[in-house]
Amino acid sequence: MSLWKVLFDFVDKERTRFDNVRHDTHALQFEIEANIHFFVDGVAQAVSTADIINGLETKAFEHAMLSGLHIHQGKLASRTIEGYKEFDKYLGEPSDVLVKNLYLKITLLQKLINAGKLDQDRKLKALFRLLMLVHFHLANKPLPKPKA
Repeated sequence: MSLWKVLFDFVDKERTRFDNVRHDTHALQFEIEANIHFFVDGVAQAVSTADIINGLETKAFEHAMLSGLHIHQGKLASRTIEGYKEFDKYLGEPSDVLVKNLYLKITLLQKLINAGKLDQDRKLKALFRLLMLVHFHLANKPLPKPKA
């Protein structure tokens, strides 16, 4: 096999891997944003907590997990969470850890609801805040400043 063939195969493989990472990241960003909009509309229309939780999508995350969950984004920076002390515990966490934590909480809440534990309002509010954090982090934008 020629050196050129080896180099071409290597570059082609890396480009495909990079494209897959970018695709997974964009799909996760879209799914998280769609979940935020569903969440907000559901609360505005007085949809039950159980229906909101069970309506959250996880397909893009499941697909990304099957392909190894490679997210092309850095660690959570302090500028993203400025003014939100509750998120200090996530400071410096890699994107894949933040995304896994988010979807772990979604899955846990869905299982609790399905087990008949319907009083999950506090956890639902915490989930919304984490959805917002991960969304703004993946978009590489700071969270809006909290009102004083």
